[in-house]
Amino acid sequence: MKLIKGIISILVVNLMACTQQVAVKPACLFSGQQIAPSWICDKAYADLAIQAVGQFERSFGGRNYMLDMAEIAAKKQLVKRFRSEVADKISLYAQRYELNSKLIDALIVSANKHIDSGCLAGAKVYLTETGPEGEVYVLVGLNRSAAKALIEQVVVNSMQSEKDLWQILKTQKLDIQLANAIATITD
Repeated sequence: MKLIKGIISILVVNLMACTQQVAVKPACLFSGQQIAPSWICDKAYADLAIQAVGQFERSFGGRNYMLDMAEIAAKKQLVKRFRSEVADKISLYAQRYELNSKLIDALIVSANKHIDSGCLAGAKVYLTETGPEGEVYVLVGLNRSAAKALIEQVVVNSMQSEKDLWQILKTQKLDIQLANAIATITD
C-alpha cells in the first residue's frame, strides 16, 4: 500500500511539473500595481469608434484643473488616432482603384491638413477616474456616427481645397458620395 501511495505521489508531482503554469495577471494596472479600469489601458469602451485616454499627475491646481489638463492630453491623442483612422480609410478606398502609393500618401496628407483638435468638436468625455496616487485619467472619444460625420467632413474639405488631387477618385461620384464611401469603408 505504501508503495502504491509513493508511486501515485511521484506521478502526481511529475504531472504537475509537466503542466504549464499560467500566471494570471490583471489586464490593466495603475503605476502602483493596483487594478485599474480596462479603458485606462486603451481597451475599447462601449460603442466608441475612436477613443483616447489622458492622464495628469496630482496637482495643487485642484481637481478641475487636473481634469482639464487630462482632457487636453486625451484630445491630443484623439487627434492622432483620428488622423490614423482617416489615413486607413483613404488608403483602403484608394487601393480598390489600385492607385500608386505616392498618390495615396498625397491624399492622406491633403486630408490631414484639415484635422486639428478644433475639428473634433463631437468628442466627449465619457469617463474619469482618480488613480491611487491622486492622478486623474480621462477617457475622451467619438461614437461611430460622430466619427463617420467628421471623416466625411474632412474628406469633403480636402476635396474642395485640392480638387485636382481628388479628381481621380471622383470620376463617378459626387463629393458627398465619395466622402460617405470613404467614411464607411471597412477592412
